[in-house]
This record gives sequence, C-alpha cells and structure tokens, in this order.
Amino acid sequence: MVDAYNGLYLKKTGSMKLLQRLFTASLVLLLLNGCQLIETKKTPEPVDENVLNKSRLLVAKGRYGEAIRLLDHARIDNQPNHTYDDELRSIRSQQKTLEEELTDQLLISNTSALKNQLPILTKLSQASPDTPHYYQLLQETRKQLESMQQALSECAWRHFKRNNALAKDCLTIALSLRQDKADQNLMEHLLKEQKQHKKAVATQEKAVREQKWKQRIDKHLAKARQLTESGQLKDARKALKLVLKESPSNEAAKKMLSEVNGRLDKYIENLLLAGDRLYRDGELESAKATWRAALALDPTDERAREKIQRAQRVLDNLENLRKTH
Repeated sequence: MVDAYNGLYLKKTGSMKLLQRLFTASLVLLLLNGCQLIETKKTPEPVDENVLNKSRLLVAKGRYGEAIRLLDHARIDNQPNHTYDDELRSIRSQQKTLEEELTDQLLISNTSALKNQLPILTKLSQASPDTPHYYQLLQETRKQLESMQQALSECAWRHFKRNNALAKDCLTIALSLRQDKADQNLMEHLLKEQKQHKKAVATQEKAVREQKWKQRIDKHLAKARQLTESGQLKDARKALKLVLKESPSNEAAKKMLSEVNGRLDKYIENLLLAGDRLYRDGELESAKATWRAALALDPTDERAREKIQRAQRVLDNLENLRKTH
C-alpha cells in the first residue's frame, strides 16, 4: 500500500515537474519572440534638414501648398515624426492667417470700388427718374455695402491684436459707411497703439544710433591711445580732434589731448633748440631740416618758420658770394 502510494506520488510529482518545464519553455519562447518584435520594430528615420530648409524657403516665397506637400511626403517616407508634424502645424497656421488677411484685403478693395460707385449711381437715379433700373441698382449697392460694412467691422475685430495696419484699414472704410461707437473706440485704441509702437521703434532706433556712436568714439579713443603710446603724437592729436568734433564734452579725449599737446610742445621746443645749436655750429642745412621737423609737428609755429627763412637767407647770401668770387 505504501509502495503504491509512493508510486502514485512520484508519478504526480513527475507530471508537475514536466508541466513546470513546459511552462518555463513557453515563457522563454514568448520573451524571445517579444525581444525579436522589439528588435524588428522600425524606428523613425532621422529628420532630413534639407527638406525642412526647402519647406521654409517655399513658405518665405508664399508657396505654402508646395511646402505642405513636401513635408507630407517626408512624413510618409520616414514614418510619423514629431518634427515634421510640428512644422506642418506651423505652416498650416501661417497659411490660414495669410489666407484670412488676403481675403480681407480683397474685401477692402471691393468695398472701396463699390463705395466709389455710390455717388455715380445716385446721380444717375436722380438724372433719370424714369429709368427704374438705376434706382434699383442704387438700392442693391447700398444693401451690399451694408453687408460689407459689417464684414469690415468683423475684420477689424479679428485682426486688431495681430495686425494693427489691416485692422485700421478695415475700420476706416467701415466707419466711412456707418458710424459705430464700438468701432470708433477700437479705432482710437489702434491709433493709440500705433503711436506707442512708433515711439517705441524711435526709441529703439535712437538707442542703436547712440550705441554705434559710442562704439565709434571708443574706437577713435583706443586708436589715439595706441598712437600716443607708440610716439605718433601728431596722428594721435588728429584722432583726438575727431573725437572732440563728434563729442565736444568728452572728458577722456580732452585730458588725452592736453597730454599729447604738452608732449608735442616739449618735443617742438627741443627741436627748435637743437636747430639753434646746429645753426650756431654752421650746419645750416641740418638746422633747416630740424626746424622743418618742428614745423611739421605744428604748422602754426611762427618761430620755426622764421628760423627756416633766416637760415635760407644766409644760405642764399653765401651762394651769391660764392658766385661773385
């Protein structure tokens, strides 16, 4: 009895182990197949920057349809891609905005043309009261203009947050057809906003001009400083005078020019004294050259000019004496 029970137990135990092995094998196969599915799953192709750049170029030219078709083909060829989707949404939004603006511009143009016909039709109906066609056409035109006036008012309210100029154009014609308090208030708001925008633009442009002016001044000052340090005092003085011409109250330029002039005066004085020594030693040509160097540094220095003229007179007299002997 015990043996039979043990045999049955061993048989059941073996069956359970067999089931466990089969379950484990199935689980392993399932996991392996899952891995294969993950490995074989197609990943999106990388974004083609050339396609994006070409689509943006088409958009810049106003060819929205071609840009959309190009991106649609790229999406199909490369599997769904968030970059292409985002670009398509952006382009379609721009296309819709442009379409609205162009449609409203056409409305403005058509309303203006029809409005110009109104006084002519009025005169025709008055001049030919026996011709009902003119009166009927006048009434139809007035009715059509009433509808257009409402459309223009809607245009203004639709665009006033994103396109001040277009909203103002719509309102101008709408108010010329019918005075409306809400439209008048909107027009005042747009005019105030336009004025503020112009003021902001003017302020920004002024800041840019001042920045460029400051950069130019700083550049001249840096050049003058470099020339001064290298001993090119005459050129340094010229650069500093340019600075003071554009910025008369520039303290840095004033201080630097004063230092340069002081160094130049001292240098000129030394040249004049050196020329005097050469003159006393009979080196007239060398004296003249030295005084000319001083005059070149300061063309207004009359001392150098007179010394050169005196030396030249002496040289001329010596030449005359040589010729007579």
